[in-house]
Order: sequence, then C-alpha cells, then structure tokens
Amino acid sequence: MPSSSGLPPPQPRKIPSQKRSHATVAYIVGAARKILHEEGIAAITTRRVADRSGVGVGSLYQYFPNREAIIARLVEEEVRNESAAMQGFFNEIRGLPLPDFLAEANARLIQSERRMLALGGDFYRRYVEHFQVLRHVGDPSADDRGPDVETPVLDTRHSLEKRAADVKEADLNLAAYLLARGVPAMLRRMTAEQPELLDSPRLPQVMMRLLMAIVDGKDMGPGGNEATDPRR
Repeated sequence: MPSSSGLPPPQPRKIPSQKRSHATVAYIVGAARKILHEEGIAAITTRRVADRSGVGVGSLYQYFPNREAIIARLVEEEVRNESAAMQGFFNEIRGLPLPDFLAEANARLIQSERRMLALGGDFYRRYVEHFQVLRHVGDPSADDRGPDVETPVLDTRHSLEKRAADVKEADLNLAAYLLARGVPAMLRRMTAEQPELLDSPRLPQVMMRLLMAIVDGKDMGPGGNEATDPRR
C-alpha cells in the first residue's frame, strides 16, 4: 500500500511468526486504534501506544520502527476488515435484478464511507486514497480475469453482462469503469472534502440516479432533452 507521499509505507522490523508475536502486534494495533478513536491521529505516538497496550517500548520497536509503521498497519487492517465485510455483502446480493443490486450496493458504499470516516476526519483525509475497499472485492464466478485488468472493473462488467436485458448502455467497458471506480472515487472525495454531505437525506437518491444514468444508455441533447439516436 503506497503512502500519501507515493512511497511504500514503513514496514515492521520483524514479521510475527508465533502466536505470542501475533498477540503482541494485536495489542499494539488495538491500542493505536483506541487512541485514534478517542483522541485522533495526532495522539498516536510509540510511547503512548506502548503505555496503552502494556507492551514495553523496546518490544514495540522490535515490530514497528516508528509511529508511521503502526499507523500503516492500522490502515491495512481497517481496509482488510471492511473489504471482507463488503465481499460478504456483495456475495449476498449478486443475484438481485439490476435496479435492486445497484440500490443495495449504493447504500452499502455510503455506509462504508461513514464507517471509515468514523475513524477520524484527519485520519480519513490523510489516507483516503488507501480506502478503496472495492479493489479487494471480487466476483467468484468471474474467472476470466487477466493480470492487466483491475478486478473490480472486470467483475462489474461481468455483473452487467449477466443482466444484459436491463443494461441499455452500449459501452460496457465504460459503464463498468464508472460504476466500479468513478462513482466510488467521487464518493471518497466528497467524504474527504465535505463529510457533512454523507448525512444528507438526498444522498442515496442522487447517487442512485447517477448509477442508473450510467447503465440506462440514454443520451442527452441540448437543453437536457433526450437525444435522438442518429442510427434510427
């Protein structure tokens, strides 16, 4: 996972390999998470985490060279946990008709942003580009992925193909990209810049209109009127 500076995040000095080592790392990360929730990201220091976790500073440094390494591990775990929850959710709704599928996915994406934002506004803004949980969510029935195609986009195209009767947009690659990458990126940016909009009662409806517009294939002409297809 790249850091906000574009460089790889700090890595643990020592990779835990035994149960005791895993437990120590869990205590450290758990303490950092509590400090984050209660006081914000600025309060996370190696000494504060050591005191809160009950792990000696020397032992902490065996696993994490500095506070940034602790925070990087915390981000990694939060994204992994949210991705696992999202994967289970999408597995449950894959068989729904397209409008219902998009409505459920829309509500879950908004819920996910609220959950990640609850970790702290400063924390969210600093690591917003890492909170791309859909990158880790796949469709088990889409077994034709290639190494050069991002999984969410290909999986979304696969879902659209299975619902071809409901999809009117001719360019499935474009529709899949906008659904899998464009709309979630817009939602993340809104959350980072104007988080209060997550609580707007209009957000689910406006987002749903956007999602349906991507797949309904209707072209708009001047003045917002539906354009006439020149091929007809």
